[in-house]
Amino acid sequence: MINFTVIIPHKNIPQMLERLVRSIPERDDLEIIVVDDGSSPATVDFAHFPCSDRTDLKLIRNEESRGAGHARNCALTRAKGRWVLFADADDFFNHGFNDFLTDCLDSDADIIYFNANSVDTDTLEPSDRTDHLHDFISLYQHDKRQGELALRYLFTEPWCKMVKRKLIADNKIAFEETVIRNDVGYSYLVGHYARTIVVDDRQLYCVTSRQGSVSRVKGYQASMDELLVYAGWKRFLRDHHIPLELPKFDFRAYNFARHLYKDNALFRAEYAVMRKAGLSRCYIAGLTAKYLWTAASYKLQRHNRPNV
Repeated sequence: MINFTVIIPHKNIPQMLERLVRSIPERDDLEIIVVDDGSSPATVDFAHFPCSDRTDLKLIRNEESRGAGHARNCALTRAKGRWVLFADADDFFNHGFNDFLTDCLDSDADIIYFNANSVDTDTLEPSDRTDHLHDFISLYQHDKRQGELALRYLFTEPWCKMVKRKLIADNKIAFEETVIRNDVGYSYLVGHYARTIVVDDRQLYCVTSRQGSVSRVKGYQASMDELLVYAGWKRFLRDHHIPLELPKFDFRAYNFARHLYKDNALFRAEYAVMRKAGLSRCYIAGLTAKYLWTAASYKLQRHNRPNV
């Protein structure tokens, strides 16, 4: 019987993938599904794929690169574990992960969140990529209600959460197949539908920071996809009356409003994206008016500020 499925999207970083897989304990009740998202044969030796000696590893090859969201969705259709975990190919699990799996196997919770640390992938110097998770877990320890809301709806990375596969299947939850932020919808949806959660403070996962990672992708399409995801996130919180602010969306909305007079073509394109995400015309108009007033007030304050 498979109790745990660890899903890993991978593209063109075989040495890091091997480090990650070697950090996962070999157990009779655990499977690893690696989805290779169109890696170059010049970079990856598919005849000797990393950790192919492990009998618990299953490889799915996508000849054409379609992104991490598509890769994760492919793996979910093949997963057999009672519990599902996601890991990024450039990260790795820390000592104690095997004990955690054993301890939590029979938990009644739908999601078990756990802690992490972060390092630079080259220097191994401490990084700040998990500071927000530390803040959420600290909040949970001091104010369970607010901390639980933050973990359920604001912690949007797929790692550091072990989720019952039945929860994912019953609610037809999938990753968005966008250039960037494909994991946001998955994370707040599993958080929303989970009946009970558990929080484990052990730092069982290490997030690395490196140039060229998907989270650092920039460009027009990445910007539009990010706005689409953030607008959908905002709409979900509003529709379900979740009492949380969303500064990431507010920042994008402020810039969107300013594009009305700075770059009208971009304004129209972003308007279409927010409508696609499900925000109403009236709501978008109100946002535009609000942030245009904010921008105008800021300019007036700067103009009237006495020179020193």
